[in-house]
Amino acid sequence: MIASLALAAAIAANTVPAKAESDMLIPASQPRVAVAMLNCLVKSDGRLTACTVQDETPGDLGVGQAALSMASQFQVDLLGPDGKSRAGSYIQVPVRIRIR
Repeated sequence: MIASLALAAAIAANTVPAKAESDMLIPASQPRVAVAMLNCLVKSDGRLTACTVQDETPGDLGVGQAALSMASQFQVDLLGPDGKSRAGSYIQVPVRIRIR
């Protein structure tokens, strides 16, 4: 009797949590991609500061916060495509994170 109770407790403790329906549609070998769009001020050395999260997808993974924590390490070219300096202006920075 005691052994069967211990076995039942062990089986109940080791059950695998049910996956969300959306997780079952994605093959395990295919990584998910999460995206955050940051709005950042370009400093005179090309580094970014004063970043804010404009959008993140999906919204429940904390991708925006992760992108914010990395943004201080980003550096951009000071000259934009139009040949003008980006220093002192705000730019949008897309951050893609692959999740396995």
